[in-house]
Amino acid sequence: MELILSLFLFQAFERYTVSAHNQALSLACVGTAQGIDALRMNPAGLGLLNKNIIGVGYEYTFTHIEGLQNIVFGFAKPLFYGGFGIGISQFGFEEEKEQGITTAYSIGLNKDFYLGGSADLYLIQNKRTGTGISYGLNLGMLGILSKKWYLGIYGHNLNQPQFGNSEIGTIPALLQAGIGYKPFEDISSEIDLSISDQIIRLHSAGEFSIADFLNFRTGFKTNPNSLSAGLGIVYKKIKIDYACEYFVDLPLNHIIAVILEF
Repeated sequence: MELILSLFLFQAFERYTVSAHNQALSLACVGTAQGIDALRMNPAGLGLLNKNIIGVGYEYTFTHIEGLQNIVFGFAKPLFYGGFGIGISQFGFEEEKEQGITTAYSIGLNKDFYLGGSADLYLIQNKRTGTGISYGLNLGMLGILSKKWYLGIYGHNLNQPQFGNSEIGTIPALLQAGIGYKPFEDISSEIDLSISDQIIRLHSAGEFSIADFLNFRTGFKTNPNSLSAGLGIVYKKIKIDYACEYFVDLPLNHIIAVILEF
């Protein structure tokens, strides 16, 4: 349990997806994430935007163990042959809070190929050790094949942000690639591989519509192993996403998000 919790906390700055959508898919969405779901998953997906999107999310981390919680906000809009987005998040508990601000932009080189980039500003506030600031640089690519296959590649924290002078304070770079299949508008699946700090992870997920207003999602991830599932409810311009994550020997992790499209 301690090992899994330590890995989870070490990846604190990665717990910042605006929508519960990504977590329900175990982050197997580098190829298919769009809108604010793409903001911190693969900014190239912002190029597919055709409307403004604003969202807020809350993560009840391991049933609020040690007071842990994650609050996120995101906004995205079409802009200059592509899309622009900004995300703000705060993760942590009373003794330590970790905040992140992300700005991202994507441009479509043609209707089937998109490039995106983003920058993260990281801020750690610890009551004992003080405040630390760093930044991360990210790049993403998205290709659409035959209107059904989606190929995504994403490099996160490519500059390996550092807090202090020790190696312990370095956030390792993450590389992730995935291929998604969308035979119909309401059915999709994806499989991804990611590597960070010499740890390779497999992500797989699927999503389908139960009804016009209700979507079901599920996913699996390795190292550490976790299962996830979630629902998406659509009412006119409002979306409500819920996700639940299960790690062995740890309380359930719950995420909920409300998204408005206009």
